[in-house]
Amino acid sequence: MYFLAYCNIVPTPRNKWTAAKRYVESDIVFIIYTGASFYQTRALATRDTWLSRVTHKYFFSSTPYSSLPVTVIEGAGENYMSNMKKLYEGMKIAYQEHNQTAKFYFLSGCDTFVNVPHLLKRLDEYNHTKALVIGGHPFDHTCYKKKNQTASGVSYPSGGAGFFLSAALMEMMYPKIDLFFQDDWPSEKFPYSDVALNCLAASLGVQPSFVPGFWAFTPEQTIKRDGLVKFHADREPNTFHYVPPT
Repeated sequence: MYFLAYCNIVPTPRNKWTAAKRYVESDIVFIIYTGASFYQTRALATRDTWLSRVTHKYFFSSTPYSSLPVTVIEGAGENYMSNMKKLYEGMKIAYQEHNQTAKFYFLSGCDTFVNVPHLLKRLDEYNHTKALVIGGHPFDHTCYKKKNQTASGVSYPSGGAGFFLSAALMEMMYPKIDLFFQDDWPSEKFPYSDVALNCLAASLGVQPSFVPGFWAFTPEQTIKRDGLVKFHADREPNTFHYVPPT
């Protein structure tokens, strides 16, 4: 496909745009998992772009880096599977530090681009006092208990596109999360943190809410996969995944 500038691809509302009605960005804690091999590329790009405009934010990784405000998760490692421990240990830290004030927690990797004003508008119809997972671009996966026993499957929002956990759900998850990953989830076989967290939510009786605007690929890839008409059907996209530099 011929090159198109970002602003010519992505819907950009310019007239009569309205802000979110219910929540502001300081109501949200942004949880970003990253790795040492990405510090000088996409992690710094995230720091210098959309994440620079939010109040409560974390980079969780296993290696300190002076140019990033990394919260170190000891023993997590630096392979793909390390994202699992970085995320669930990071969630615990974020909850401990913000459970009195946070309304929602937003989880994503460092290769996700987020339009925060658009993202906040997706919460207008939701209440943080209810147990909620909110995201988009759903996939399906089997859930597990006791490492090798299958449980009912779950439709889950793409972790690449990012998703919300409400304050009420984080309160429910917090005392369960260690035992779930120690006793139930087969992390080595299925190192997918988005699947695992949604299976934990399902075990607590919570199914995700799917909303538009969460794209699991770059704008260019999304047009190739879904077409321009579908891509532009939602005029205020929230997130894109695999955004360069990668």
